[in-house]
Amino acid sequence: MDASEVIKKIIDGNNRFIKKHDINYFVNHMVAQHPFITLVSCSDSRIQPDVILPDAINKIFLIENIGNQILSNEGSVDYGIYHLKTPVLLILGHCDCGAIKAYMKGHEHELDSIKKELDTLSSHISKNNAEDEFEKDLLDNIQKNVDYQVDVAAIKYKDLIQEEKLTVIGAFYDFKNDLGMRHGRVIILNVNGETDETKIRSLSIFENIKQEDILTGRL
Repeated sequence: MDASEVIKKIIDGNNRFIKKHDINYFVNHMVAQHPFITLVSCSDSRIQPDVILPDAINKIFLIENIGNQILSNEGSVDYGIYHLKTPVLLILGHCDCGAIKAYMKGHEHELDSIKKELDTLSSHISKNNAEDEFEKDLLDNIQKNVDYQVDVAAIKYKDLIQEEKLTVIGAFYDFKNDLGMRHGRVIILNVNGETDETKIRSLSIFENIKQEDILTGRL
């Protein structure tokens, strides 16, 4: 697909958007935004906000980078938490993560800018290029990375969490069905640093949700 085709898709897409939304749709966010989720997600094109909300406008404050890392865009995350005061910070990892793959296989020959972002994974992800266990180790490392990002947030926003003004959720978007819960499921891995499934399910934030709708689990 060349640039002219892409531009046509952009224009056509915007035309379809305009036809579906009149002025009443825009009134509530013309002068200010009111999101209720700060989402730290991956830049991977397969990971989009509509996997959790079909219409994310004025609902999700979105930060994307390779590896869904907090410290790569710390100021943006802080803006969502401290200025927009979203009650939920969602760290969304995903299957087949290219950033984790690249780090595991060795990223010495990448551009310096890419190496800089991948180097921040060194504290919790180990290099491993062994083909026989690679997919299993990849999935394990993706989950470790989500846990690490939640731990970073739990330290940064400790006071807000203790005051119950913020909940930090680590989750896994599984479009390959690696965890066997159906293609496309978003599965909760971690809440405020808690990774035990039974304890997660008993948290007060889930008291109005059916147990069968609380999708938890990991490798």
